[in-house]
Amino acid sequence: MSDSAALARAVVAVAAQLVASADQLNELDGVAGDGDLGITVTAAAAALTAAEPVVAPLEVGPGVRRIGTELAKAVPSTGGTLIAFSFMAAGKALTELAAETPDVPAVRQFAVALTAAAASVALRGKVVLGAKTMLDALEPAARAATEAADAGCGMAEALARAADAAEAGAASTISMRATVGRAGWLAERSQGHVDAGATLIAIALRAAADMEGIT
Repeated sequence: MSDSAALARAVVAVAAQLVASADQLNELDGVAGDGDLGITVTAAAAALTAAEPVVAPLEVGPGVRRIGTELAKAVPSTGGTLIAFSFMAAGKALTELAAETPDVPAVRQFAVALTAAAASVALRGKVVLGAKTMLDALEPAARAATEAADAGCGMAEALARAADAAEAGAASTISMRATVGRAGWLAERSQGHVDAGATLIAIALRAAADMEGIT
């Protein structure tokens, strides 16, 4: 299976799981947010599903970037924009990697993409680890993917490790106090609850890791 075909399959798998998790995400977001994250991800899932046939024939870098542009149009909220730009940053990094080093293994591409995505969220969201945001799941996932690539693991193992790290990162937000956005205004209310954005990242990566046929 080509990397672009695997990316297209992942788009569909993640979209389906986001729809299935919409109520959970609304509930988590309602603790100290607007309570509409599930609605946002449902719109994002529709955009992802619609983009699948467009993404499939593209090279991986342009395909990831295209996902970002489609998400930017479909979910122009603060969180949606952060995620959209993270995909665009990942696509740019992958395109540059392909230009510099042809035939990069998929597992290395995955690590580079997650690393670029995490850096984009940190920069554009003006957040750091421990601020109780999606970065607390995304950055550990990027580290886990990079370690898997360095160890010579296959894509399935890298995805599993990244999903595990994202879930652990999301769980770690339970004890954190939010410092940014509306959740920052309701910091005391947010403490004791898992962050909705971090949970979103964990759900998406687990959906990708659970796909069949990834080696």
